[in-house]
Amino acid sequence: MKKLKILTFSQCLLAFAFSVNGQSEETSTYDRLWSKVSLYENEQNPLIRKFSLTGRLQGEYHSFDNDVTGDDHDDYDWRRFRFGFKATLFGDITLHSEADLGLENEGKPLYNNLTDTYFSWSTENGVKIKLGKQSTPFTLDGSTSSKKLHTLERSKIASNIWFGQEYFPGISVSGFKNDIDYFAGFYSSDNAPEFDHAFKYGKFGILSVGKDYSENFNLEKSYIRADIMIQDDDEMKYEDWNGAYSFVTKWENNDWYLWTDLSYADRKDGDVWAIQLMPFYDITDKTQVIFCYTHLDSSGENQLKTSRWESRLPQDPKVGKGDNLTEYFFGLNHFFYGHKLKWQNGIQYTELGQADGTKEYDGWGYTTAFRISW
Repeated sequence: MKKLKILTFSQCLLAFAFSVNGQSEETSTYDRLWSKVSLYENEQNPLIRKFSLTGRLQGEYHSFDNDVTGDDHDDYDWRRFRFGFKATLFGDITLHSEADLGLENEGKPLYNNLTDTYFSWSTENGVKIKLGKQSTPFTLDGSTSSKKLHTLERSKIASNIWFGQEYFPGISVSGFKNDIDYFAGFYSSDNAPEFDHAFKYGKFGILSVGKDYSENFNLEKSYIRADIMIQDDDEMKYEDWNGAYSFVTKWENNDWYLWTDLSYADRKDGDVWAIQLMPFYDITDKTQVIFCYTHLDSSGENQLKTSRWESRLPQDPKVGKGDNLTEYFFGLNHFFYGHKLKWQNGIQYTELGQADGTKEYDGWGYTTAFRISW
């Protein structure tokens, strides 16, 4: 039955791929399809210059097992469905709003919460100010939109050192000056669906500074960035945190890429160190092979957890978490229209254990997925 599900899902994706690739003027076809989301555009209108639909649809089949308990789980899943709009107002102000919509359980409830819902304004010298509910970029995968991930899920660093919850109400400033890009954000740590709990919890700040040193290393890209997250009091939703830090690099040359993340979390019950090494290679201009190694170690007890699908398999009911976590991921991606339309496949092996050597999770996982965004 499991092999049949994998085969059926893969056949549907392949049928779609060949039907599209078989068309003439492929790029023009994609361009015409995606241009339909722009509903209005008039540069002479002083009130509304542009109005477009935005969103993403991410569906997948997954199969995971835990050799510690002997349990396994496989199913189809609508990973994300978001829909909204982006409007350009008064010439240089952008209003963007999207809602997370549930397709699981037959779409009941259909509406879950708001994600991006903000006003942004860009100055003539390139400074961008954003006010409202927005993504909080921190760590390598935590600063990468789910639309542009090269892996199927964000890394174990993102789920353990990043927030897990992506969108918070706040204000941010970003820009580029003297070859240095910067980002600074101040947020409320609430997790309400809209804005009604804004600043009822503690507050936190993020500061990021990065620069491309490609000329120094004679590469196409040699980007290095430092991230800092600091909390201001003990009223945080994530109250066991004091702060966290991340050192991200992105190396690119020809068709080769190497992205890395070295992160550290200062927690009240112990420190967490983490490393991620992610090399990938473009076999063609549309097909990509990728490997990702991630390891986390904690000085405290039971501070680390697995990701979405592993956590749904039974673990020790008294614990369910561990002190060290390792994952090996191998993936194959095909981009029909860049990150806007892609097919991703991944096999991963994950270990979650205690300091005394006891294992909480030890198993393999397979995922095949399509990702569409507009």
